[in-house]
Order: sequence, then C-alpha cells, then structure tokens
Amino acid sequence: MYGHDLPRYVREYERDIRRYDRFLRLRRSLDSPGLFLVERKTRYLEFPDVPRMTDRAVQYNESYRPVLLVKPSELRFFRRSLELTEIQRYGGAKALADRLDEVDDRERELVDRAVYSNFEDLSGEAYDWLAWHEGRRVALRG
Repeated sequence: MYGHDLPRYVREYERDIRRYDRFLRLRRSLDSPGLFLVERKTRYLEFPDVPRMTDRAVQYNESYRPVLLVKPSELRFFRRSLELTEIQRYGGAKALADRLDEVDDRERELVDRAVYSNFEDLSGEAYDWLAWHEGRRVALRG
C-alpha cells in the first residue's frame, strides 16, 4: 500500500503518537516481521531471563511494555484505537470500575424488579383463582 514511502509514513505516525502520549513509541517487531509494535514506557521490578533478539528482550532492556501489534496498512487507525481504549479517558481505573459497578447494579435492579413483578402477577392470579373456586368471587356480566 505504501511501497517505498513506508518509512516516511512511519515517521509521521511516530510523531503523531508522541504528540498523543510522550510515553508511547512505535517500532518494528522482531518476533513478527512486517508488523509494528506500539509500546509504552514503564518500569520493571524484575527482569526474567528471555531469549536475546526478541521483542520481550528489547522491552525489558529499554523498559517498555507492549500495547498494540499493528500491520503497516493499519498504522493510520491505531491512534483512534488508542483514544477509544485509553483508560485515562474514563478518569482512571478506579473511576471506570465504579462506572461498571453502577451499570451492573442497575442491571441487577432491573432484573430483580422484573422477577418481583412476575411474582406479583402470578401470586395475584393464584389468589383470584383460589377465591373463585372457594366461592368468594362472583363473575358479573353486563
């Protein structure tokens, strides 16, 4: 799709991602040739032993974590994907968890209300049927 202009496009996307978040970077994947990795700067407390010349080895060495694996033809879409999935957009992890809990509580309340409503309907019908058979109710036709 990009042909010989791919490096120029990649540089443009790298600048764009840096403007969006200065802790992100874009680089070619060593494990998946032809794909690009979007990585975020981080801090590792321990460094497991991993094979050299792999993406994980580079990430441990330079203190980055993987975010996305992107095809060259999809480079123009990954910024929007990051914007939609960024947890800080929702006020952080705690705020997002609180919102999700509220949604769960609301759904649970609706289900409980529906179950209670069905129970009321069934018990009302059962009471009417029992009252009819015991002779406490009379049908009137007009």
